[in-house]
Formats: sequence, C-alpha cells, structure tokens
Amino acid sequence: MGTGFIKVLFRRLRLIKIDRNLPVFLIFLMLSTIFWFLQTIQESTEVTLSYRLTIQDLPRDVVFTGDMPSEIHVTYTSKGWNAFYHKFMRNEDPELVINFKEVSQKSGKIIIDTNTLRRAILRKKPQGMTFKSTSPNKIETYYSNGQHKRVPVIFNGRITTTAGRYQCGTILLPDSVDIFAPKHIYGGINSVKTENVTFTDLEDTLHTKLALLVPRGAKAIPDSVDASICVDIFTDKTLQVPIYSENVPRSKLIRTFPMKATITFLVSATLYDEITPSDFLLVIDYNELNSEAKRCRLHVRQRPTNIRNLRLMPETVEYIIEQANE
Repeated sequence: MGTGFIKVLFRRLRLIKIDRNLPVFLIFLMLSTIFWFLQTIQESTEVTLSYRLTIQDLPRDVVFTGDMPSEIHVTYTSKGWNAFYHKFMRNEDPELVINFKEVSQKSGKIIIDTNTLRRAILRKKPQGMTFKSTSPNKIETYYSNGQHKRVPVIFNGRITTTAGRYQCGTILLPDSVDIFAPKHIYGGINSVKTENVTFTDLEDTLHTKLALLVPRGAKAIPDSVDASICVDIFTDKTLQVPIYSENVPRSKLIRTFPMKATITFLVSATLYDEITPSDFLLVIDYNELNSEAKRCRLHVRQRPTNIRNLRLMPETVEYIIEQANE
C-alpha cells in the first residue's frame, strides 16, 4: 500500500507544469538582493547602543534620592556593516563609567553635564563610529550624605463597602519608613502618604501593595507598604455601664437614678467579645447641675474608637446632692 501511494504521488508531481521563466526570476531576485545588501553596508547609517551607567568611587554614605538613570543610550553614525556588527555582534562590556569626583555637587544635588557624559562616551566609542548624541544628554538628581529620619505612613484614599459591611480599620506594614534626602528637604517632611486610591463596594478584607508619595529629591526606604483594608460585618451590642460624676466639691456627694445606663452600639463581629463596660466612661458634670432641674445630661467621656452608632438609654438621669461625711 505504501509503494502504491508513492507511485501515485510521483505521477501527480510529473503533471505539474513548471514555468520556464521561474529559474531566471529567482536568479535575478538573488542578484538584486546581493546588490542591495552591498549598497546598504556602504551607506552611512545611525545605530543606538545602550550602556550601563556606573558611578565610580561613590562614597559609602551617599544615597541617590532622585531619579538616576540606569542606562545611557548613545547614537553613533557609521558604515552599515560596522553599525550592524556593533549593534548585534560586539562582545565588549557595555558599561559607561563616570567618576563621582567628575560631577558637579552642590546643596544635595549632582549634575552630570553634557561634556562629562561625552568624555566618558568617547572613552568607550567603538572604532569606525562617529558620536552623534546621547539620551539623556544631561543628568540632574539629588543625593543624601546619610541624612535620614523615620516618619509615619498615612493612608490616602477613599473606601466604600457593600450594604451590611463596614470598614473597621486600615493596617499599613510597615507603618513608618526611613526618608533619605538632602538636609534642606527632609527637614520639612513629617509624614508620607500612600498613593491616592479608591476601593468601592468591598465585601471582605482587601490586601494590596501601595506606593508612597514623597517630595522631589527625597527617597523612602521602603518605597511601598502592604495595606490591609479591614472589612467586617457589624452587629448591635448592648452593655450596662456605671455612671460617675465629675467636678464635684469634696464636701458634696451625688447619687444618680439609675446608677447605670444602657449603651447600644455597632461593633464588628471580630471585636464583639473584646468590648466591655470598662471601655466606656459615663459622667454627669456637677457644673451643669441646676437646683431647679430634677434631671441632668449624661456625657460619654471615653469610648472605643472602633464602634459606630452609639446610643444612650436614658440620655438624662435624676440625681440628688448629699453632704459628704467629713
């Protein structure tokens, strides 16, 4: 069966008519391609090479706090073949070295000007190529001689949750970072904010990474934080809390009726068992008492920060003033 298939295939191939002009066309196409290639490599062309930027003899305490490019792109003109070779076949180390002493340094800012860049480039210029331009053609950045301080991180954003869910906290790790900057810059930085973000209709706790916003010329280490946007179900909780009095003269004693008030509030399911009556302070103020009034208002002087919708029952209480025993 295999032999018969081969015979049929051979007979069909013999039936295919080959245009006699096809070999001539292919020969001329090949000659044209060779001629074009020879012409191209003789013409002057541009080639861009990338060099890794290295600052030599950098003092140990120097930290770059601005944008320092990691690469310099250099454009040369050269014959086509030479340009092709250096673009794709060169084996030399693509590194551009500039000594720290060569750059201009003033008030926490360094400037690598065009001439300094060009001198470093000419030391690396491949043979047979003509220098044309660089990108960037000048470098300006800030640095710190080790001056730094630790500042807190502040969440910067807007959060909404779905119905029945509440945001019960935002945790940032780390909650503070080291700021490196020239002295005249970091002295005015007392905190840093996260990037501005918006999270809507959250149903559960969200974990994400946020970049930090620092002034130009400053650098934060680390430059981002892990953020946990805590979302939980809130439920009602009711407690009986004792009532105390304040600003009472030593010769006086105040009794309230009732002696405790009912506090109802919303608290997350996670913290439900942690909230106790000792977390609250309810008082009446002696300075607000009126001899003609039989009731006085209750004040909440202390409460947990992670509760919502606090309600008092009652909001006012009856009282009597007694003479304290000496």
